[in-house]
Amino acid sequence: MNGLKKASTVNREQALAKVMQWAAQSGFEATSLEDSKHDFVIEVSETEKLPDLQIIHQRADTPFVLVVGLVNIPETDRERLKDLKRERYNEFIWDIKLNILHGDVDFTVLGPEKDPDAWEVQKRLFLTETNINHFHEAYSKVKNALIGIIWSYKRALDNPMLRTECSEAEAQIMRGDAEVSLSEPDRTRKVMSAMTNTSIILMSTLMGGLTEVMMEAMGSMASEMAGAIGGEEEKEKVNNELEQKLPEVDEKMKEMMSEVRRDVYAQLEQKRGEIEPYISDAAFDLGPMIIDGYDFGLPKLTEELDDVSLVKYSQLLISEDPSFTEMFEKLTNWMNTLPKFPDSEKE
Repeated sequence: MNGLKKASTVNREQALAKVMQWAAQSGFEATSLEDSKHDFVIEVSETEKLPDLQIIHQRADTPFVLVVGLVNIPETDRERLKDLKRERYNEFIWDIKLNILHGDVDFTVLGPEKDPDAWEVQKRLFLTETNINHFHEAYSKVKNALIGIIWSYKRALDNPMLRTECSEAEAQIMRGDAEVSLSEPDRTRKVMSAMTNTSIILMSTLMGGLTEVMMEAMGSMASEMAGAIGGEEEKEKVNNELEQKLPEVDEKMKEMMSEVRRDVYAQLEQKRGEIEPYISDAAFDLGPMIIDGYDFGLPKLTEELDDVSLVKYSQLLISEDPSFTEMFEKLTNWMNTLPKFPDSEKE
């Protein structure tokens, strides 16, 4: 009660002046909003990339202000997430609620409790007991809670198993309902090859060498190609240059790919005995399923590939072939969500 009596001495003008002072000292942009439901509302903006917050004084005699933030969830995103099994979606919503509470803020679910239209996060600040440090602490807690909500939805939506084009079999794996479907030893071979080939392609392209080799070769022909509009003679000259350079590019890429492939296979052989018992989890079946859904006129990534095939797959990735890029994104997401293998060095 003492706090309420002490706070009641702060009038509207003083409360508004305090809020504007905090915003100015923090380097935030503060804008007064028209709102007939409250005494005053100040919108606070930090940067364009961060959500805006509002400082709300509910009534003239209210001893505190609320630091408030809101995240609206697009209906299209909610519909995509409903592809999850209902129990899984409920768990997702509960995880968000618990994470918000751990941030020492209050929240309100707007719309259906089990399928929110929006999330409102609040932190209360008593005017007579608050300084700029308290304001920053409250502001940061609300902001971080909002970012946590946004990232939770984004992480769920980025999961390839939540996309509408996923098959029922793939969805079962994501939900944990699936049983191991591929027969041994064929299943082990396909899973191991999918993981190995995806790693080889990723490692080779991240090295930057393959892209650099291709760009150097293509760059030497750029000026000639510009002259192609000069007539048939120039076109023939450019085509001859291309034919001369491509074998050189292919050969250099094969050399790099061969080196990467040897390293990956050597590491695989060292760990094979430790890895094989852990791939009984049905989550590992998703990789071969993804690969089987695409055809590039090459041996599948579920097979043990030679340097030539791996180079051609890498060229598809470097050239940003839409279908291969889509498949490869799914495969890398799949590998990132697989159960972790034990660290033999710690055992």
